[in-house]
Amino acid sequence: MKQIVIIPAYNEEQNIARVIKSLIDQTQKPELLVIVDDGSTDKTAEIVLNFKRRYHWINLVTNHDKQSRSIGSKIVEAFDLGLANIHLQSFDLVSKFDADLEFPADYIERIQEYFKLDDKLGLVGGICNIYDGKWISEGLTNLDHVRGALKTYRVSAFVEMEGLRKSMGWDSADEFILRYHGWAIKVVSDLSVRHYRETNHHIGWRKSAQLNAEVFHKLRYGFFIGTLSCLKRIIKFKPFLVNGLYTTWWFYVLYFKGVQPIVSEKVGEFIRRYRVANIKFK
Repeated sequence: MKQIVIIPAYNEEQNIARVIKSLIDQTQKPELLVIVDDGSTDKTAEIVLNFKRRYHWINLVTNHDKQSRSIGSKIVEAFDLGLANIHLQSFDLVSKFDADLEFPADYIERIQEYFKLDDKLGLVGGICNIYDGKWISEGLTNLDHVRGALKTYRVSAFVEMEGLRKSMGWDSADEFILRYHGWAIKVVSDLSVRHYRETNHHIGWRKSAQLNAEVFHKLRYGFFIGTLSCLKRIIKFKPFLVNGLYTTWWFYVLYFKGVQPIVSEKVGEFIRRYRVANIKFK
């Protein structure tokens, strides 16, 4: 299968060589690897250019609109910049990977095998491991969710969902929209990828709580499901109790302000049914 990999990168000189080498060493290499230098002020672009000179299938795209690293919309904008000059439908698969990963040598080969076996698979990914004395699962989500760091889409599914939403919550909206259109999603739980930067490590618990509340609202969880999702953080995330209560308060602020969601009303109805079904199952 023909696969394109796009990696947005901002000031990733400590990580970018590692992730590129892990893709070069794949048993099944991507057809094209595009690194989007999103206005870096370090040696990220220089490192990528050194690889580009040796490997014809590696390309560098530079975003000259220099902005600091951010979550959500800026990441998707950089990804879209990598797609801008590509004829996407000449590929079978398109991947959005983060720059701070290291893939096992058989990662792409195994991902492609799942797509070959099931024509209804729209999205496949492994799991992220972080180092805490040893490599362990980051464990931030259930195994029905492919982390935003390592998503691979079937191009026909990606086109049907009209690409990624330029907003916080894009990496959940994509999966709900795919399911709404009848596509399946596969998390390969025994396919571990090393993640060298803990998710949201740089923003603190308050900002993380605000971002999660924003996601719950923008995905149209509604008052009941949104409140339950926020309160669950009371016992799941430090500081316990305070985290969940603060997330709930921030969700109510967004809810009553009427901040614009990023999915349609029909998709929102589907999301609420999906979440209720999961709650009943648990």
